Amino acid sequence: MSAVEIVVWAGIAICVGLIVYANLIEPLMLRLHRLEIRIPDLPPSLDGFTICHLSDLHSVRFGRLETKLERILAKMDADLCVITGDIGYVPVAIEVLRRLCASFRPKLGTFAVAGNGDYKVGVPAEIARDCAEFGIRFLFNESEFVSEGGRSLHVIGVDDPQRRMDDLARAESGVTGDGFRLLLAHSPDVLVDVTNDSADLILAGHTHGGQVRLPFIGAYWLHCHHNLGISRGYYPPDVLSAKLGRDLSRVHVYVTTGIGGSWVKTRFMCPPEVALITLRSAE
Repeated sequence: MSAVEIVVWAGIAICVGLIVYANLIEPLMLRLHRLEIRIPDLPPSLDGFTICHLSDLHSVRFGRLETKLERILAKMDADLCVITGDIGYVPVAIEVLRRLCASFRPKLGTFAVAGNGDYKVGVPAEIARDCAEFGIRFLFNESEFVSEGGRSLHVIGVDDPQRRMDDLARAESGVTGDGFRLLLAHSPDVLVDVTNDSADLILAGHTHGGQVRLPFIGAYWLHCHHNLGISRGYYPPDVLSAKLGRDLSRVHVYVTTGIGGSWVKTRFMCPPEVALITLRSAE
């Protein structure tokens, strides 16, 4: 075999290996991503407050990925759980969530918002009704004040920005007084309408982190209306202000890579995750 043939066959083997890895291995490499977000003027009662952030389950069955998720959640002690859209195919996804909630009970409950995928596979209002039976509260351009044991916060949820159904002004209209504001949205497109007073922390999904990220290039496609340069991970106020070109010095953002995938499951350099966020006082 000539040197050229060796190089060709080696190239073919590498390509096949990458395809197998990206389609059969990394999509199942679900990880628990722990991070702390330090927030100035955080109420002392919320110092150490934990939020489990789930997004983009895209469940079609209770398979290997969902089994890993169940094991992670069963060992978790979180104060609050949020789901930022695209739960999967109805009614399978509802049963998946029912099973997950059986072993995972956050102290202040579980809140969710609808994603574009939820509108494709069902009626979100009906999904919300079914999920309410086992403790998941959907927010459709509305907010809820949550309080327990001296700890309290405003949870604000907008409807799907991808389908342009979000109404941030309406969602915030029910928020009265001071207090920590947590804003949930399926897509980071919601940031177009966010002001410095909208929220202290914004959690979103939808992008899947790009699913396929290339070295030195990053995500190729995010499936968003606006090119904000927001793909995955934590964006502190200074970075966020620079990207959006306005003062957002009080706003923190976290965009999760999500758990599943819609019709394309491929992942490369972008493993699925469960994010466990701990709030800390900046002082």
